[in-house]
Amino acid sequence: MKKLIIWIVLAQLSLMATAQDAGFSADRPGVVSDPGVLPKGRLQWETGMVWEFDNLSGNHAHTWTVNESLLRWGFSGFAELMVQGAWCETFEDGRVYDGLDVLAIGAKAKLFEGWKAVPAISLFGNVLVPGGGNSAYLPEHVGGQMGLVFQNKLTSWLALNYEADLIWMDESRPTVFFGLAFGFTLNDCLSLVVEEYNHNTAKGTECKVGLGLGYQVASRVQLDMGANLSLNHFTDYCCVSLGVSWQITK
Repeated sequence: MKKLIIWIVLAQLSLMATAQDAGFSADRPGVVSDPGVLPKGRLQWETGMVWEFDNLSGNHAHTWTVNESLLRWGFSGFAELMVQGAWCETFEDGRVYDGLDVLAIGAKAKLFEGWKAVPAISLFGNVLVPGGGNSAYLPEHVGGQMGLVFQNKLTSWLALNYEADLIWMDESRPTVFFGLAFGFTLNDCLSLVVEEYNHNTAKGTECKVGLGLGYQVASRVQLDMGANLSLNHFTDYCCVSLGVSWQITK
């Protein structure tokens, strides 16, 4: 059965393997977003699995995210709709729990294309769906996220992305997110992202770094892998991920 599934996937990829599609871009594998939006009518599914070790609060938590998905739809030439969800299972100090880790509905709109030293700019916003008091991961009340994403094309093979967000959840004050990422286009298929990002909360600032590699195996399919760790506490946080982005419609 496993061999049949692998054969079907490889067959689909081989049928789709054509020249690189200029309308393809993915928000994976980096944490810092890309300001690009999908062309009108395009539908794209980005998903992956993540293993995460988190001992920042002293609880020795190991979490498997088995479906970290983002569904994107370009409904105009300058904006897209997004639906995001993830299913997790956590092993923490002898207890096990699972459930939806995030459930968000939002949109991203392109504000400026970019010109010379002036960056491309996009605005995005999400509504974070609550899970009530019984959810292990979701906020108890409705939350939200709003941010700006910028990109400067430094050369034909190097881009600088930077992002600033406000995230409202159950805390008394919003979390402030800021990150920057260098994106390297190594060749027609291979890309590399190196990033640093920070979450500033009422408990302090957590700084992390990430490294991601993307490989476009077909004109509308990209495979990726990534790794992240904490700059504040090297031995207390790390995660690795594998994923795929598939532009379903042309």
